[in-house]
Amino acid sequence: MNIPTGSPLWQAALLFIGVVFLVFEAWRGWRAGVIRSGLNLAAILVSSLVGYLAAQIAGGLFGGLTTPPGFVAGAIVGGGLGLVVFFLIWLVGVLLFKRTAQHGGLLKVLWGGGGAVFGVLLGLFVLWSGITIVRGLGAFAEGQAETASRKNAKAPPAAGGLVTLKESLELGKAGEFFQSVDVVPKEMYEIISQVSQVVSDQDAMLRFIEYPGIQELMQNPKITALLSDPAVLAAAEKRNFIALMGNKSLIAAAEDPALGSEIRKIDLQAALKYAVAKPSPVPAKTP
Repeated sequence: MNIPTGSPLWQAALLFIGVVFLVFEAWRGWRAGVIRSGLNLAAILVSSLVGYLAAQIAGGLFGGLTTPPGFVAGAIVGGGLGLVVFFLIWLVGVLLFKRTAQHGGLLKVLWGGGGAVFGVLLGLFVLWSGITIVRGLGAFAEGQAETASRKNAKAPPAAGGLVTLKESLELGKAGEFFQSVDVVPKEMYEIISQVSQVVSDQDAMLRFIEYPGIQELMQNPKITALLSDPAVLAAAEKRNFIALMGNKSLIAAAEDPALGSEIRKIDLQAALKYAVAKPSPVPAKTP
């Protein structure tokens, strides 16, 4: 299977959609007025910040956002609180401030013009976030396409489209600009692609487990206990994250500072690169 590549036509379509979206947001901002439009932008920024802080606190109770239970707890608490804050700020704007059409004369022009500016800023923020989402999903799909290509199999139907979308976004000078304004570093997308290859390829997963640092971690008594816990295995098989979050063995492991220190010592990038590379002798242990 050939891995899809970018298309200038797709990139042109994406740029056109982006421009149309900005014009639409400017029009919405004009109609809403400067205060309502400004509060809409503030609602996104403030709710994102509050959600992130709440996620950090909630995730910290389960070992931090880097652990599966901590990530799930952070996503649920942070996402929920963020939505509540967004709705409250949006509601204040709707109930207390007028639309542009309810004003007249010069005030109407200033009220609508300010709203249009905030609308464009809101649109740019959404597009900025969209770049990260497209590149992240595309990187994960790239991993699946790589696995399928290596095994001469068909990748999931959506994978090809996502890869083409990502590659198209990154073409040429426009692509260089999009990558320069993306807050997520290039290395993170490489990790996402490698993780995708590992979880979609049993051989790669076995090589990942064979990596010395991972092997040492697997021999930790708390990890051994988790892997032999029927409740953990059943919840993982059913993808029941709520049950996993409440599992006492998993919570104890996540709260163990010694285990956390051992996990942080692992060179994850090296382990992933070893897993997705062609089979080779197990690397020597580092002192």
